[in-house]
Amino acid sequence: MKIGHIIRAKRRAKGLTQEQVAAALGVSAPAVSKWEGNLSFPDITLLPRLARLLGTDLNGLMAFQEELSRQEVGEFLNRLAALPLDQALSLAREKVGEYPNCALLALNVALTLEGMLALKGEAGPDGWILSLYERAAASEDREVADQAKAMLFSRRLEAGEDTQAEELLAALPRQPLFQRERMEARLALARGDWQRAGMLLESQLSRQVSLAQDTLLSLMDLAAKEGQPRRISSLADRALALAEHFDQWEYEKWAIRLQAACLTQDVEEGLAAVKGLLAALEGGWKPMGDLYAHLPPKDPGELLARLGPGVRRELTEGEEYAFLREDGRFWEVMEG
Repeated sequence: MKIGHIIRAKRRAKGLTQEQVAAALGVSAPAVSKWEGNLSFPDITLLPRLARLLGTDLNGLMAFQEELSRQEVGEFLNRLAALPLDQALSLAREKVGEYPNCALLALNVALTLEGMLALKGEAGPDGWILSLYERAAASEDREVADQAKAMLFSRRLEAGEDTQAEELLAALPRQPLFQRERMEARLALARGDWQRAGMLLESQLSRQVSLAQDTLLSLMDLAAKEGQPRRISSLADRALALAEHFDQWEYEKWAIRLQAACLTQDVEEGLAAVKGLLAALEGGWKPMGDLYAHLPPKDPGELLARLGPGVRRELTEGEEYAFLREDGRFWEVMEG
């Protein structure tokens, strides 16, 4: 917060009037009013006395160590995600500037902005977003620091900086000895809180399915590098079966087929996959089946509005789809 807001909040918390603060410091009440309105600032020689009067120290008064709660960070991220990208970047810079030592804010702002960039199909995170990850990675909060290091690991690897990636990997812990969310689910079951237990268990299942899918897709990439096209097809079939069995969205199934086609340079299968992918987008996101009955529903309109432009841009600009763009039918499919 700006210093004026802090002065007002702490003055009210102490039950003081502007006149009482002014009298204690030997200034006028209008001067205090201007401080609180951020129209002027207290003389530097008054800051120690003002801090003591308000029951804080200089760090608290100047917000150098000011932290945000998880709820406050969550509320800010919801506000950020609802804005156009340029406005979100501007607001994020302002907020991080107000709370420069809040690692939780730095990490989550970086994650949110990177996600917004990806959905728009734009280039990866810029230097400022990477600096937020670096800031969060130095946090004393182990959970925040580890998540930031994991993100930096991926960025370093993508940039070809494998030595730095290896250093980050070495600083990360191996799998924890316990899984907190599983324990929370057990606690909810013991208390008879079926809704919470269902949400926790279904969230775990969804993440585990996604992890298995990611592993299969990585194995497909490996098979392509090893020159094993038949293995690519076999792995793709397994990924599709997994998507079908665990009620994944139709879009995700076409995305698997498209990746397999790109790895084998199969134009016919690639065009069919692009057509299916776009149809899935236009058809709308369908809620998952009763396997995920306790998870809150997503807004299909909002999801598709964010995802669609990025997908189309990636198809028309991404290097891996260049072999498809050489076929005139590709543009017919894109135009629908």
